[in-house]
Amino acid sequence: MPSAEPAPDTADPAVPSSPPPQIRDDSTPPYVSDGQYDGGSERYESEKAKKKKKSRRNKSTAKRGPTALPKNRGTGFEEYFADPPMTPQEYAEEREEIYATDLPFEERIQSCIQRFRSRRRLQGEHTRFFDEYLFLGGIDTSNNAFTGQDVVDLKALTPAERRDALATDVVHTGSATNDRFYNGDSEHWSVDFTGVAAGFFSTSLIWLTGGDEAHIDIAIGVVDNFLRYTLQHDVCPEYEGDIKSALQLCTKARTEWRVLDQLRRSLPGPFNMAATDLFSPPVPGNWSHPIYPRPEGFDAKTVFYSVCALVGAVDALESIARGGPKVTREYTCTLEVVKLERVTKDITERFKRLKVAHNDDHVAPVGRALFKPAAIDDGWENPPTAAVDEAGIMLAFEDATLAKMSLGVKMTLTIVELDVGIRFVKAFSSVVPPFYTFLPQELMKHYKLPRDNERPAPSVHDPEAEEKQHAREAHED
Repeated sequence: MPSAEPAPDTADPAVPSSPPPQIRDDSTPPYVSDGQYDGGSERYESEKAKKKKKSRRNKSTAKRGPTALPKNRGTGFEEYFADPPMTPQEYAEEREEIYATDLPFEERIQSCIQRFRSRRRLQGEHTRFFDEYLFLGGIDTSNNAFTGQDVVDLKALTPAERRDALATDVVHTGSATNDRFYNGDSEHWSVDFTGVAAGFFSTSLIWLTGGDEAHIDIAIGVVDNFLRYTLQHDVCPEYEGDIKSALQLCTKARTEWRVLDQLRRSLPGPFNMAATDLFSPPVPGNWSHPIYPRPEGFDAKTVFYSVCALVGAVDALESIARGGPKVTREYTCTLEVVKLERVTKDITERFKRLKVAHNDDHVAPVGRALFKPAAIDDGWENPPTAAVDEAGIMLAFEDATLAKMSLGVKMTLTIVELDVGIRFVKAFSSVVPPFYTFLPQELMKHYKLPRDNERPAPSVHDPEAEEKQHAREAHED
């Protein structure tokens, strides 16, 4: 084994004289002298990196709070993600303190939202979707009591206290709160998980996602995830049925928006476009009546009169000899689907056997749908629409289009009536799902509280008072 002692017959090596001591600034690394590295800088940098890595590693999940999401658990929105089981102490804390049934609902749901944010890695679009959903529910997501607070003050708090201090979600309970949000007034507000979810899926979902299917799934998934978290932790057992109903709506919204998008692309359909070309052609440049693309080689007469012959609309065929049919009325109204009459097997066979000379394309079988008057609320003061028979009106659509319709779907349609009893759709402007809900909270999105204005108002005695005030303020600045 090698030894550190010198050999007995070996002379001691000459020791070089030491250089005079140098005064070095405290900020200079121990391996730097006179502005030059003495060869140990790499070791210094390595030790520095290890210390930095160690300090990062020391911030454990426990230090970030008992409900913090572990860094290796993804975002919490993965398909097969499941929250880890709680310890008996955590369960008792939630049951007896955080979500105790004797606490007001507002306090429990506020704690639930804050803890949900810590258990999920809400980033980018997840945060945007969740904030919009909470806003429609009347929850203030903009407050932060510790804005500008010294970090040292926050370090003195426990993880749970720090989470509450930095929370941006506030459920107000007093009448003195901002008029834009829920204030505990049971006369004008009610707890409705299903209604808020329906409102979010009906209006905000489309303009937040641009109708993109992947982003729609993400937005619905955020709401679904939060509702399941609420159920799992027994936050508000008095609303358990309502929360389960909202979860069912999440499942329904995923499929219905997808089908509704397909329905929009199929409207108004070949039969209605053929009738429009023959009896009420759109005026080029008229934005109120869009021109829908026609298939290549589209023959309006062939499609319209073939359908009339096969469904038994004899009056339309007989009126040709008299120069008809003629338009008697054109109007725009909002209708709701209340009954679907799909094409029977017998009618389908008739359409299949139809052969038109010089036209290899088959005319699609046509069925009918019964509509009744309805309304689509959107927050705008719309002009009154044309009166529609309360008993309902029948409209014809291709069977493939009827397959995409569901009872309760609402549409704003421009309808043309002929003197032979036939109605057809000239244009459509809105198609909404059966669960469509417009929440009054939508109108508060850009609302600003009124404030006193000390500027003098213009009058007959001083019509330029406001301009003079602006000039004085500009001069003072």
